[in-house]
Amino acid sequence: MQFNSIFKALGVIVLVVALGLLVPLAYSYLTEQRDFIALAISFGVTVVAGLLLLFIPKSERHFKSKDGFALVSFGWLAAGLFGALPFWFSGATASFTDAYFESISGFTTTGASILSNIEGLSPELLLWRSLTQWFGGMGIIVLTLAIVPYLNIGGGMSLFQAEVPGPTAEKLTPRIQDTAKVLWEVYAILTVILIGLLWLAGYSLFDATCHAFTTMSTGGFSTQNTSVAGFHNPLAEWIILLFMTIAVINFALHYHFFFRNFKVSQYWRDAECQFYLGLLLAAALTILATIYFTQEGLDATVIRGVFFTVVSIMTTTGFGTADYEYWPVYGQFLLLLLMLVGGSAGSTAGGMKTVRVLLIFKYMYGEMLKLLHPNLVRTVKLGEGIVGRSLLSSILGFSFIYLTVMICSVLLVSIEISDLTTAISAVIACLSNIGPGLGEVGPTDNYGHLGSFTKWVLSLNMVMGRLEILTLLLLFLPQTWKKG
Repeated sequence: MQFNSIFKALGVIVLVVALGLLVPLAYSYLTEQRDFIALAISFGVTVVAGLLLLFIPKSERHFKSKDGFALVSFGWLAAGLFGALPFWFSGATASFTDAYFESISGFTTTGASILSNIEGLSPELLLWRSLTQWFGGMGIIVLTLAIVPYLNIGGGMSLFQAEVPGPTAEKLTPRIQDTAKVLWEVYAILTVILIGLLWLAGYSLFDATCHAFTTMSTGGFSTQNTSVAGFHNPLAEWIILLFMTIAVINFALHYHFFFRNFKVSQYWRDAECQFYLGLLLAAALTILATIYFTQEGLDATVIRGVFFTVVSIMTTTGFGTADYEYWPVYGQFLLLLLMLVGGSAGSTAGGMKTVRVLLIFKYMYGEMLKLLHPNLVRTVKLGEGIVGRSLLSSILGFSFIYLTVMICSVLLVSIEISDLTTAISAVIACLSNIGPGLGEVGPTDNYGHLGSFTKWVLSLNMVMGRLEILTLLLLFLPQTWKKG
């Protein structure tokens, strides 16, 4: 393990967090807001810590894969730590546990909050909350790779693979730093477009910016206690719905659209995109059908609420316009399943990823056919390509580990949570980076009433979910820490 290089690179990541803190700090200074001192202290502490780490001499050898996994894990945990300082120093949270929970929920784009009065926060803290999600959406390691290639520690691809969600990380350009840059360029372009559209739809420039940050990152933090519903703006809801859907599609497709061919048809030809949109539409229509037959009728508000909620949950954003706990049990259970599925690989969404679920279904279908025809030789395809057995094995292994972590986490939080629905949905919502769950952590509730032990378990779930479980789990293997 190259500890010197790991801590030196960690210093850069901490300084990137400090760079982000400059935005709300400058806003607070220019508008003379009340939390300027808290932000200034947070910025100072973060800069000093980053510089101290940066002055550590790097190791002579380049990064290995295990060094990259360790850096990514430490980087995300450190981002949550320094990102918590504004909430802690300003007194917005009652304890550092709450501050860390809010911060790591932001960076992992989970959107689970311990705050009961969001509108009582200062504008600069609301801006920081949203900015943590925007940084975390595309990834703080990817951002670091994009802006500081001079570190020359090697292992760029291992860092990229450890953070980018999905069974494989697509390298769009020959140099990994260039890939990181173009991903952030696409991300920034879409964010700016969304800010403009929300502003034209009636949001203030501040609210438009905050919600654009948390929509493109599929994070779900809002500036209102009642989330997007608090604005009573149907046009803005449809715009956010559209961009949540855009954000959950593989950014490699967006890259090809913006920088290569401007062809919309490439989206429809992508097997994962087809499956995702089909699943989303089927879920919304069946929920509407159950509401229609069990609650006697539908209107435009209910239809918009169902579509918005299904998209919000399946994209793992977590914005709210409807209290789905009043829906039929079918709808609530289906939302719980959609939380597990999540969005597309290579997007800003969480969950197991649609492509994994699609390939598992294809694999199951093939295995059933083999029972009927033992001599049948059948390959699993994704679009026009053949999926190798090693990739299928890794997907099945990941799925098993994902469910194992989920079950173990439910057991741990059940020590303090007495309601089974709350325990299960809280773990799924945090592990899949969604935010709202069911029961005592439903769309109109928050996580503030949970015990400290439960909050730390759920905080770990958020990081594990954002890093696709294995990256963080590797730190618990003795082999990871052996020399060589």
